[in-house]
Amino acid sequence: MKQLVIILIVAVFAGFTTTNANAQKKNTEVVCFKSNMDCANCQTKLTEYLKYEKGVKALKVDHVANTIKVEYKAGKNSTEGVAKAIKKKGYEANEITVEEYDKIMAPHKGHDHSKGGH
Repeated sequence: MKQLVIILIVAVFAGFTTTNANAQKKNTEVVCFKSNMDCANCQTKLTEYLKYEKGVKALKVDHVANTIKVEYKAGKNSTEGVAKAIKKKGYEANEITVEEYDKIMAPHKGHDHSKGGH
């Protein structure tokens, strides 16, 4: 009987953990931009700056494809806020859809563009 109670407690706890993780994921938004970077240093500069922007959970900056993809916590930041941060560093932030981003990035899959520079 003790084992059954323990199993039920573990199952309930696991259910709450999964629900909480899903709720947190639902509170995020993704925005993509086409930019004007020209080297790996630009990519590094933007990555280092944007990762400390309020609410940013994940980001992908690619200087070869000139794209920026940011996942941020809703309520902590906005599309306009992310764009403003990119522009503050001196880069363009032309919003594109996730579908457009995926289409641009398709030929670059599997390539590491963080190496190299001027």
